[in-house]
Amino acid sequence: NQSKPADTMMQRKNKPPPAPAVVTEGPPSPAPLPKKTAVADSAKVATVVRRRCGTSPFDEHWLNVDCCGLVCAGFTYMLHFYGCYAVCKILIPPWMSYLAEDGVRKLTIWGMLNNVAFCLVAAMAIISHAKAMTTDPGAVPPDATPLPDPDDLESLIKENEKEASTAAAPASSSRVAGTGNGNGVANGVGAGLGGAAAVAGAGVVVAGAAAAAAVSAAMPSKPPKQPRGRRICRRCNAYKPKRAHHCSVCKRCIIKMDHHCPWVNNCVGIGNHKYFLLFIFYTFLSCTYSMTLVIWRFIQCLGIHSRHVRCLDEPTHILNIIGLVVEALLFGLFTSCMMIDQWDVVMTNVTHIDRLKGETGFSFLDDRRKGINEVFGTGRGTTSHFRPDWLSPFVRVCFPTSLQDEIMGFCRPCGLGSGSKKDDDDIELGGNSRITGVPEIV
Repeated sequence: NQSKPADTMMQRKNKPPPAPAVVTEGPPSPAPLPKKTAVADSAKVATVVRRRCGTSPFDEHWLNVDCCGLVCAGFTYMLHFYGCYAVCKILIPPWMSYLAEDGVRKLTIWGMLNNVAFCLVAAMAIISHAKAMTTDPGAVPPDATPLPDPDDLESLIKENEKEASTAAAPASSSRVAGTGNGNGVANGVGAGLGGAAAVAGAGVVVAGAAAAAAVSAAMPSKPPKQPRGRRICRRCNAYKPKRAHHCSVCKRCIIKMDHHCPWVNNCVGIGNHKYFLLFIFYTFLSCTYSMTLVIWRFIQCLGIHSRHVRCLDEPTHILNIIGLVVEALLFGLFTSCMMIDQWDVVMTNVTHIDRLKGETGFSFLDDRRKGINEVFGTGRGTTSHFRPDWLSPFVRVCFPTSLQDEIMGFCRPCGLGSGSKKDDDDIELGGNSRITGVPEIV
């Protein structure tokens, strides 16, 4: 039993001593970083739901899913389809037709032209309505920022120039010292003189800089300029430009919002104002066209003395004509009043909401047609004359890039423009402005 402790002591004596610790001077080793957890990673990523249709900035297509608006939009399409049916199937066939040799009634050329013209006008009204309903009216994106103040930009440019000139002075003195040292390699005596001159020159530069700093510190400085207030929407919790108003139905702030129209199921703003005007214009034209045909046919029927000639194929068709007359009168008067009202909005460049709030004078051009240019765009360099694309719902509103931010009233980070860029001079409104890269979209 006593031999085991003796063997253990002999092993400890024969064991080599531990190596001494080596101490080196240097920067301390960085502390180990805490391990990332799944909770911390998930907290840094914003997760949103991207729907196929909606008014959220992350939705794929702009469409208000309000039930009342969708019903009104469907009723509008039904009225236009009924007008085409009443005119092309009830009113024109017994009027502008003839019996062929086989006894089949065929439309005359005049009848076919009237059918095509009326259906074309109705189709333009429906297309304009669809564009006004599915186009972004000018919603402010959540990453919008205020436009920079010109005074702040000027002061920032001056500060950058001052810093560049200050940094250039030491660089020039170092070049002088380097030249002296180069000459010293070729000639020992010259090197000593050159080094002394370089040191003296550097001392003069340092002394001059210290004197300039002392003089600037003694001079009374201007009080710092107070930053301008940034408008924040209480409902969107984001920046709200000057001409933007919040829509409680779309739940977004809309640039140059005039009103929320239930018939187009959308707000009327700077992005779809043109399509809204085209919709009421072509609807008014369709009502006027159909009412003119009815009155013309009624006068002809009054002048027919023979009882064997019928104005309509069936007596019950008179109900369809009465419905057409009621539709043409009701919606013709409504759209005519809307056109007169919107004419004032376009020419004064002031929406109804701005007029009610007393906010006027929003203009980006000094031309008299500034309101027309904002609604229909400036085109490819033309700003003062009528263009055929004003009447086309297939042409988007186009602005020069130099006026894009000033018209919208906000700017966005690089690469997240609100319009689809066609070239270096023009930007189209109403494009796909959905945000797809900032948060995680599910």
